[in-house]
Amino acid sequence: MVARGRLALSEAVVEGRLGLTDGLMDRVSKCLSCMACSESCPTGVDVVKLLTAVRSQVVEDKGLDPISKVVLRVILKNNRLLSFTAKLMGLSVRLYNFLPSYGIFGRIIPFTRNGIKRVVPPFGGKPLRKGLPEVIKACPDHSQKIDKPIPKFDLGFWVKLQSRLKDKARGNFATQSYMTNTVRSKIDDNAVFQDESAILNSAKAEFGPIMRVAFYTGCMTDLVYQDAGRAVISVLKKLNIEIVLPQGQVCCGAPAYYMGDRKSALELAKRNIEVFKGLNVDAIVNCCATCGTMLKEVYPLLLDKDAKEVSDKTVDIQKFIADRLEVFKLRTSYSALHTLKRVTYHDPCHLKRGQGVVSAPREILKSIPGIEYIEMKDADRCCGGSGTFNLKYYDFSMAIGKYKAEKIRESGADIVATDCPSCQMQLTDILNRYGVKAKVVHTVQLLADSLS
Repeated sequence: MVARGRLALSEAVVEGRLGLTDGLMDRVSKCLSCMACSESCPTGVDVVKLLTAVRSQVVEDKGLDPISKVVLRVILKNNRLLSFTAKLMGLSVRLYNFLPSYGIFGRIIPFTRNGIKRVVPPFGGKPLRKGLPEVIKACPDHSQKIDKPIPKFDLGFWVKLQSRLKDKARGNFATQSYMTNTVRSKIDDNAVFQDESAILNSAKAEFGPIMRVAFYTGCMTDLVYQDAGRAVISVLKKLNIEIVLPQGQVCCGAPAYYMGDRKSALELAKRNIEVFKGLNVDAIVNCCATCGTMLKEVYPLLLDKDAKEVSDKTVDIQKFIADRLEVFKLRTSYSALHTLKRVTYHDPCHLKRGQGVVSAPREILKSIPGIEYIEMKDADRCCGGSGTFNLKYYDFSMAIGKYKAEKIRESGADIVATDCPSCQMQLTDILNRYGVKAKVVHTVQLLADSLS
């Protein structure tokens, strides 16, 4: 059924002109919430919002199936239980990968088609937030001692030196090679020396964190794609930005919201707003397109003015960096990748259509030495992932993904960058299934890896 048909049926259900039938529920459940129809609708109808309302009506009238009820109303609301569940999934993945994909196994093992099993990421690793402090300091090496005593020159020398450092790099004062060389060139046998602590304290005041941001990790970054989360932290630290990592944050509520469990989505939204509201931060960054859309666009729909502060401060890490790219180049130096990499980019639906972020990741990729950026055809076409959709409708998901795999093949790229864990999982699977030899990574990982 085309989007226009789903729209007409959804409006009829919401207005009470049509009851819920099995056929209708099946059609509504096969919407990926990619927002392509909303984007192209000439009358500006928010089709996804309307379909979500129908799904909410389905849950209210019919209830959730037992597994969905446990996942949405129990596991996602408890971080410890969610982490434990991820560990159990990790064990299942190891067993899944161990079993052969031919013969009888190929017929009974889930997600196995034509002797090819699904590529599943390694669940069950140490959660990203576990063991990390709630506040991650910028420039952690400020406390390091300078190897030799600092000469006490006249005030004018230090003012000029600080000004030149600020213009050149604004990096960690204690480890600036430029500062060290400058001081060393000024030292003579008659210099008057003083304890370096005074200089370091002055440096902290002059070169302290330029911003303070909170990092909303989301479930997939915390439990599966921790490398992306570590890359976010690494880049922000090199930007001399202090990071607040609230341990009380929970699932953004996207699975519940898009499956129609509005009550659970509302509860999770309230908990996250309670955690992030009132934090003394300049921004709330995230590296998951779906999580970002929930915090920025959906929370105001659920909680109106109570979500305004969190919504206004929420920004995807790519946009956050791209908006400050010129400053970024001043504060850190790029190091070219070991070999030239051909990189293309896949637009996550919830980043492009959900938040309007299009140019930012491309600007970042083009700014990295060692990368040849290639724009693939239909880069913003849905890959077919859509969270739990590809679990329930795997064959449908693969059929949608085949087109994307072919466009990536045609691009000739070595690497596919994207900014959504769900897309990353789907792209890795479809590229393997359709024999496309390209690696899928989060955009911020390429940036972090390229920085000296």
